[in-house]
Parts: sequence; C-alpha cells; structure tokens
Amino acid sequence: MLNNLCFENLSSGKLKIYFFLLLFISSSLICFTGCFQRKESAANEKLQVINDTISFKNATQNDKDSVKIIIGTYLGNETRNYYGEDPPDKLNLKWKLYLGKGKSEGKHGNIKEWAGTGWTGQPLLTKESGELYLYTGALDYHLKKIKASIGELVWQYKFDDAIKGTGSIFVNSKSSDLNSKYTIVQGSKRGYCLSLGAKYCYSLRGVSMFNGSEAWRYNVKHTYSASRDVDGSVLICNDTIIAPLENGYLSFLDANSLTSEGKYNFPYAIAEVPLYNKKHFRKNLIAEGSPSLIDNIIYNTCGSGYLYGVDKITKNIVFEFYIGADLNGTSPVTNDSCLLVSVEKEYIPGSGGLFKINPKYTGNDCVEWFFPSGNKTYSDWNGGIIGSASVAGDDCVTNSIDGYLYFINHKRTDKTKSTNGPDLSTIFLQPVLLDKVYIGPSISTPIIIGKKVIACSYNGIYLFQINGENKLELLDKFETGFESTPISYDGKIYVGSRDGYMYCFGD
Repeated sequence: MLNNLCFENLSSGKLKIYFFLLLFISSSLICFTGCFQRKESAANEKLQVINDTISFKNATQNDKDSVKIIIGTYLGNETRNYYGEDPPDKLNLKWKLYLGKGKSEGKHGNIKEWAGTGWTGQPLLTKESGELYLYTGALDYHLKKIKASIGELVWQYKFDDAIKGTGSIFVNSKSSDLNSKYTIVQGSKRGYCLSLGAKYCYSLRGVSMFNGSEAWRYNVKHTYSASRDVDGSVLICNDTIIAPLENGYLSFLDANSLTSEGKYNFPYAIAEVPLYNKKHFRKNLIAEGSPSLIDNIIYNTCGSGYLYGVDKITKNIVFEFYIGADLNGTSPVTNDSCLLVSVEKEYIPGSGGLFKINPKYTGNDCVEWFFPSGNKTYSDWNGGIIGSASVAGDDCVTNSIDGYLYFINHKRTDKTKSTNGPDLSTIFLQPVLLDKVYIGPSISTPIIIGKKVIACSYNGIYLFQINGENKLELLDKFETGFESTPISYDGKIYVGSRDGYMYCFGD
C-alpha cells in the first residue's frame, strides 16, 4: 500500500506523518529481521558447539572404542592418589579461557559474586578419538567441556547455582548409545536464593559427556544439616554411584534405573547412610570430602568430626574415628593401605593438621602419626588444612592455611618428636618433615607426580623439583589466585583460577 502513495499531492504536514510512519515500519522490519538473524545465528552457534562433541551417530567402531578416561574423578581414582603424568619443567602460558562469574550465597548468608573455579574444582580429563577434553564445573553455574589442545569451549550445561566441586564420570554398562553411556555426575550449591527448607533441591545431576544434555537429577533432601550443597565427588563402584552429600548422608544411587516425572529423570536411591550420630551432634553435618575405597570399605570424612568407614555391600558403618574438627578434605590411600586425613582448625582447642590413619585398628590405636600445621588465620579460616594431601610412594605433600607447602615422608616417624592431638589431651608421634616452603595461604590440594610437585595458593601456582637431598627446588611460578586443584598430562598443567580463567601451562 505504501508503494502506491503519491507524495506529490500531499501537504507538508501529511508528508511528514507518512514519512515517519514509513520510517517506523522500516525500522521495525529491520529490528525483526535482525532479531530473527540473531536467534538463527545463536541457534547455529549452539549447534556448531554441540556438533563439536562426538555424537557417534556416524562414527566407526574404532571411534567408539577410543574413549579413554584419564582422570575420571577428584584426585584421579577410587583411592584418590592419581593426578596425571609427565608434568612440564616450566609454567609458560599456552592458553587461558574465561569461564565466567555468578552470584551465590556465602558462608554467612551474604550474596557474593564469584568468578572462575573454586574448591575443589579439579578438571576431569578424557581422550576421545585422539582428542583431549577437559570437564570442569565453574562458579558461573555451568559444567563445561573444553578442548584441551586450544582451550575452546565445546558445550556448557547450566545448574541452579555455583559449582565448586569436581565431577566423576559414570559409565552405564547397559547402554549401547555413547551419548547416554558416559555421564558426568556433578554437584553444585543448593540453588541461588533457594531456601534451605525448599521441597526440591537438585544439587546433584548427571550430564551427558558427549552432548551436554541432562541425563538425570537428584533431590538432596532437607535434614538437620545446615547445607544441601554437593561439593564432594561421587565414588563409582560398578553401576553404583556413592554420593557424599552436605545434608550429612552418604547416598547409594542406581543411575541405570531411572524413573521419569514430568520432564526430568531420577536415579533410584538404594540406601542413605547418615554420617553423624547423636553423641556428637551439631548443625555442621556436612560431608564435603570425597569417598575413598580400601577393599570393600568406603571411607569418608564429614563436618560432624568423624572419619567413617561404610561397608560397600551391607551399607553398615564398620569403622569410625572421632577427631572433632570440621573435616573438609578427601583422604588419599597410601601405599601401605592407610589414609591421610586433613583437619581444619574449627571446633577444636588444638591445632589442625594431617593424620595418618590405619583403619585396621580402632580408637587412638589407628593413628600412625599426627602432623600439626600452624594456626594462622586467613579469611574465614582459623588454620589447619582445608584441602587434601597428595601421595606418591612414601612421600606426601599438603598445603595449609598457614601459607606453607609441607613435604613429608609418611612412612617414617621422628622418634624425637611427639605432639598434642587436636583435642590437646592425646599425644601422637610426628612424621619426618622433609621440607616446607612458603607459598601463601591455600585451600587447594597440591599434586605430586614423580619428582615434581605442583602447588596452588591464593598467591599463585608453583612448580617444584624434588632434588637429591629431598628438598623442594622452585622451577617456576605464575601469580594469580587459586582455590582449585591442578592436573598434569602430556607436558601440560590444567587448572582453574578465582580470577575467572582456566589456564593451561607447559614448556
């Protein structure tokens, strides 16, 4: 209709009206077209990202057989003592990828904006058809798949709150579809602005490793605990997922048996084991550490102050050792089938530090030694060890809030030294301290691979060589703030930072 208007016969006033009408319609068409193009472009961009994963629809049998899980859970395996291999000699920056930021509720209920990755935040690593991929949860609410060679985002899946912990890879033995066969089991905080007593809290989910789609979600129920987050990494035993939850339970889940309600799938809950008792009861019942396995016994620390051992078959508690402190760390298994248990200085009169526990014995007889760390405060922490120890052979390393990286021989005790335990009333032997180096306050877990140690703190990342005299020689460092645990593979180090980035370092 507008094309037939005769502008010559119109008055100047009417001409202005038609001019502005034409301008408005043209602008609307341009805006609509632009929005459509942007939506189409965004859709295409999303498809391109998703298609960059391995869908396996047209894959050969060789492709299907070439999925290798290198680091499939926090600290590498069910004994929490594998951290990768072949670390570099330098920390040259190869790439960095901005992960984003998000708002979440802090320890005291205040809203904070966090960037990058938090605690424990260790990335997973796979090789798929010859290509290395990282999987990491981030504080911007997203679980992300990253091409490790170039630091390129492949896909991301959004949770309801910040992701702090490390996922675990679950392999569904009953599935022939590769998109559903491999699932990242990942926890998050309970949900931004979600009340503690809400009916539903889906802070544990399964996400397809290949296309980033949701496989299932699990409602972490409200208990006496002050949290419904999931920071710990689940333990995978055959087809069973063993999940440490911050509601104070160790949950056994069957993710092969899913039920559907509405648009979501849910795993079958086999059993729930409470990791607390009425004798030492408080609101901090939080299980933040990841379970370790020795024979058929699952060991997990918790905020109730206990190290528990749960029989994998009967689901009964068969071991307990009361320390009293808030126990955040994961306990790696040593080469003599003991556990290294880190202790935060909270709820205890004495020092935090590191225990070596032999679970073949009970009571204080299970303690091989106790190593006290300094009681220096930092941020909300009063001292002790928040992260975990790492172990290689007879040696172990751990970071502390007091700022030191400690290098210890866990097999030897110093016969000339004894120390008070965290309760200040029990006396324990101390291990042989080989070396200590100041790196700044840290809640990150250092890793030890052969004669190399990689340690992160709020001051930076440090690469050490263990020399012939069992001392730590600094090879290189890179300054920015870290809470997460690194991994190393094929001459590269991968670790996320609180500055918002995932980093790749190498020679």
